[in-house]
Amino acid sequence: MLVHSCSSNADDYLKFTEGGAISYTGKMDSLKILPGRDRIKIEGLIISDPKVSELRVYWDTKKDSVVIPINRTSGVDMVSTFIENLPENIYNFEVKTFDAKGNSSVSQYITAQTYGTRYQASLTDRKIVNSSLSSDLSLTINFATMDLTTGAFATEIVYTDGSDVEHTITVPVTQNQLVVPNYKIGSKFKQRSLFLPVKTAIDTFYTDFVSKDPQVIDLTYLIKNNKRPFVASSFSGRWGTLADWTTNDACKNHDGYGGIDFGCCGNPPATINLESGWGSPVITNGKIYQTITLEAGTYIFNAPLLASGSGLNSGYTLSDYVYLAVAKGSILPDSSGGVLETDPSTLGFKRIVNTMNSESAVITFTITQSEQITLGISTTQGNERYGHFLSFSLFKKNN
Repeated sequence: MLVHSCSSNADDYLKFTEGGAISYTGKMDSLKILPGRDRIKIEGLIISDPKVSELRVYWDTKKDSVVIPINRTSGVDMVSTFIENLPENIYNFEVKTFDAKGNSSVSQYITAQTYGTRYQASLTDRKIVNSSLSSDLSLTINFATMDLTTGAFATEIVYTDGSDVEHTITVPVTQNQLVVPNYKIGSKFKQRSLFLPVKTAIDTFYTDFVSKDPQVIDLTYLIKNNKRPFVASSFSGRWGTLADWTTNDACKNHDGYGGIDFGCCGNPPATINLESGWGSPVITNGKIYQTITLEAGTYIFNAPLLASGSGLNSGYTLSDYVYLAVAKGSILPDSSGGVLETDPSTLGFKRIVNTMNSESAVITFTITQSEQITLGISTTQGNERYGHFLSFSLFKKNN
């Protein structure tokens, strides 16, 4: 029985091997399959077997396959190739090497996923918390955080500078703010976000480019002589008249000067100060203003005030009509009796009454077409009143 059994196994073995031993080629070493957009990249090393002449990759239960020729050298050979046209799915791959005689290696099995339209449809652009264009024409963009599990890793910003040169900046997803200099005023910037479904992915996915305006544009540069220390066109002693502003006679209540205060009693120098009383006349329908032209849009006009003690006098009462104001045309309406508040040319105002704290007078106004507007101070104030304005700024809101 023992002899019979060995003889039978030997016959079967010889039939299976056709009279010879099985010869296997060396399998691929360090095999990797890297996922991409409707494709994969296969990588590996051929190290030990000089006879290997091709690599075959099978999937879909061997219904599909590719053959990759291999030109062996005397050393270690790197195999790297792409397999295209693999619609988004999870694939089980079988990998084998072959020699010229058709001998193969043992099979290697590896699973990989491709990504395509479904993954692309799930992507959303990184949100912007706010963006602003400063008066020095630097654009600041503040980004929201992103869900990193989506594969997001960066955002691209494309903008045009003041010399009409286009720039592309890649912002890592870990960076929450971008500041770009010399932004071309009036232009839009473009944004898109970049994704890798997994770290080893060979293809980057992108959201569509979206064009955006800076949400807030600092137009303060349109206002001349706009902050402390203010500059006088003429002065005598403590008092002067503002350069680049129109100051009417009612505000020149200090022997022909008024509007700019070079300092007294510990007050900071060169502020705008409308002071009446203490030997000087009261001010009725006093006006200090500038006229500029703006495009259609929504704007913010802002003027910080100085604090108690050297700021807006607590003596202001309801009989005083002191305004930061914006109006259509080339002059501010009269303030006496509060007529400015109902004048048809008035676009916005902030009445200042009994203010003793540091704060800002802020006006938001909208114009529907490009037109000339006037902004500044319109005041009617009684005896022993004063108020210090520290600066003026103007912003346009786009969103």
